[in-house]
Amino acid sequence: TIAIANWNHELLLARAVASALAGIHALAELAIPGEVLVIDDHSRDGSVTLLRQLEALYYGDGLRVLLHEQRNGITVTRNHALRQATYRYIVYLDADNELSPAALPVLFRSIIDTKAAAAFGNLIAHRPDGPAMLSNESVHGRIFMDSHIDMCALWDRLQLADKGGFEEGLTVPEDLELVLHLVTAGCRLVFVPVVFGYHYHYASSWHNTVAVENPDYLQHLARVFDQLDLRRQVHANSQYLRYHPDLGYL
Repeated sequence: TIAIANWNHELLLARAVASALAGIHALAELAIPGEVLVIDDHSRDGSVTLLRQLEALYYGDGLRVLLHEQRNGITVTRNHALRQATYRYIVYLDADNELSPAALPVLFRSIIDTKAAAAFGNLIAHRPDGPAMLSNESVHGRIFMDSHIDMCALWDRLQLADKGGFEEGLTVPEDLELVLHLVTAGCRLVFVPVVFGYHYHYASSWHNTVAVENPDYLQHLARVFDQLDLRRQVHANSQYLRYHPDLGYL
């Protein structure tokens, strides 16, 4: 299941949905079933009209749309996707993401082989000052200072649900909180060296608003997950895990 949470991103949706459908098609060529699930969190722009049109056109290709009757926030929306997804493995794709379809089968094979909670790859960020690599390394101690794992990855729904999913009520950085929760719980997060997708940075991207909306939240995360400032010295199950299905562990 490729899950897209949307809130007032009408002008970005078409690109994200098209790349997700292409990813499902890439899986179908290998006889692996899939779907695209878009959950709209009570948008007030033209998103709902567009999504209804897209669902009418591409329902037969695996596109489903769910609409919230009130705004619930990103963590509730992602947990809703966790419950509503048809298949065990889920990709969280934001409206400002674009999936690299050919990489999806590679990550699928990787997460099956390694039994990881997540398989994540390279992400290329398109920024006003030029492109940059957003994700380009396996898990190591620096993750407790600054996450390099984006939600645009392949996740095992069973393991996420077992660990309680997203902490509801958070806005940003909810993905960092989840990653730290999984790492400290002993889950395996595996880096796969392929370009999995693209992230288009805009003024409203969480990368640009986290410090404004949650000035003390990184300190809160340190209190929850690394209050003694020792985590960088502890070897986690995810430490330096790199895998490619054609090569094995790297």
